[in-house]
Amino acid sequence: MSNEYPSGALANHNLISCIDNLHLQDFDDLTDCTRLATKSADTAHNRFTSTDLWMQEYAVTLDFLGWKLHENAITTRKRTNINGSIAEHLVRSAEISSDSRQGNAMIDTLDALGAEKPAILSLDNESLKGRRFQVAPVRYDAKGDLHMALFNLELVATVTKSSFLFWSWQEQSATLFQRSAFFKLDRQRLNNQRPLMEKNLREITAQRFALRKKRP
Repeated sequence: MSNEYPSGALANHNLISCIDNLHLQDFDDLTDCTRLATKSADTAHNRFTSTDLWMQEYAVTLDFLGWKLHENAITTRKRTNINGSIAEHLVRSAEISSDSRQGNAMIDTLDALGAEKPAILSLDNESLKGRRFQVAPVRYDAKGDLHMALFNLELVATVTKSSFLFWSWQEQSATLFQRSAFFKLDRQRLNNQRPLMEKNLREITAQRFALRKKRP
């Protein structure tokens, strides 16, 4: 039987990891906003060749939908040489984050993704096998406000591989570049935009995958 609450979601090239059990309305709002921001940024800029401009447009759209960018800043690139799988790297990075729950949440999300072959294929296609993809852990704070950490990732590798997240990369054969941004949701601002959101969502055909970890 599936969990009632998804472990995460895949929308376009965005892999969302739920640290908390999101209320279903918040889950839908989050994935809808992510899809709308991706469409807006893709319309304005090429996500593979104009990343800085693409991310700025993505952040502007999220802000319009009610997601406030922390300190109005997107960080510069961080470089990591990959030895092993990117999935393992994501888990290790989550485990040393300020929220101790993030590692387990990332494990659940990746386990659920690994069991969904259509989702893996969709991520491969949307990201051009890792050339550009995003990982977004989300959580509630003590007041019940929803926060999203967004990591825009670029894989530079000597070869391209299907299921690139789970491929065991050899040292020096793959490098991951990361840009980061942090958002907090203003639900009132989002509610004000719902009519426009609903209109624009009808024009989006890309599939959303709700990821639920299979449990015995």
